[in-house]
Amino acid sequence: MAGSRAALILGPLLYVTPEEFPLKDLVLRAIEGMRGGITSVQLRRKAASGWEFSELVRLFRENVPAGLPWLVNRRMDFALGGRASGLHLPESHPPIARVRAHMPPPFLLGVSVHSLASAVEAAEEGADYLIAGPVFDTPSKRSFGPPLGLSTLREIVREVPVPVWAIGGIGADEAPRVRETGAFGMAVMGALSYTPDPVAAAFALRRAWGRG
Repeated sequence: MAGSRAALILGPLLYVTPEEFPLKDLVLRAIEGMRGGITSVQLRRKAASGWEFSELVRLFRENVPAGLPWLVNRRMDFALGGRASGLHLPESHPPIARVRAHMPPPFLLGVSVHSLASAVEAAEEGADYLIAGPVFDTPSKRSFGPPLGLSTLREIVREVPVPVWAIGGIGADEAPRVRETGAFGMAVMGALSYTPDPVAAAFALRRAWGRG
């Protein structure tokens, strides 16, 4: 999958923004993470008003260097209006063919999946990439059920023809084991959000992934 369009655009280290941070802090974290080695960002703000999300997109687009690809979670209007690299959908989503009909061809469409069955279904629908998890236990993902574990992640990677990013409780210590499953990359939130030095944290994650 390393040669797929999604893999080439997004790279192995995807930063998923947390819900509770002030907007300017999120943008600053993304910029600092880019300096340390993150390769893409997913803007995620489920509880935000439309105005708040539009402000996040505006601040991100105006302040983050143009070389950093980014995705918008759920909101097609902000993905298109902000000229993002793609749209990320939840496991329960409208038919991908219907969504894609409203988006220009360069846009990526990805899906979060929490089981082997949903991964296969999303890939068959035409998703460009998947984010699978939670792989390990983490407070932000407990609502999605028990962790998948590395064995289920390995099954997902083996059964789908699109690149898979792993998410959920992944830090530098876990990165090599995740890479051994065949996952193309890892999506991280806490490992970059709750550290005093996001540059160093991103660098450590990229270095750990490289050892896998």
